[in-house]
Amino acid sequence: MSSDDRNSQSKEQLLYTMLCSLVKKNDGEIRIKESLMDSITKYDNMLVYHDKTNKEVILTLHLLDTSLQDEIF
Repeated sequence: MSSDDRNSQSKEQLLYTMLCSLVKKNDGEIRIKESLMDSITKYDNMLVYHDKTNKEVILTLHLLDTSLQDEIF
């Protein structure tokens, strides 16, 4: 996938691409306990950063050092 294709994705398509990437990175399988899913509340927030230097998307549950030259979505 080119960066142009990636940038033109809808939010749903981008989420699907990220999830597929995570599963692929983990040898094709990720298992999530129902209890873990049930533990997520409206107070849990995920942040998405784009590290242009390392060409990485960063998903995190906490703030990163904002002095970095990251693009925040």
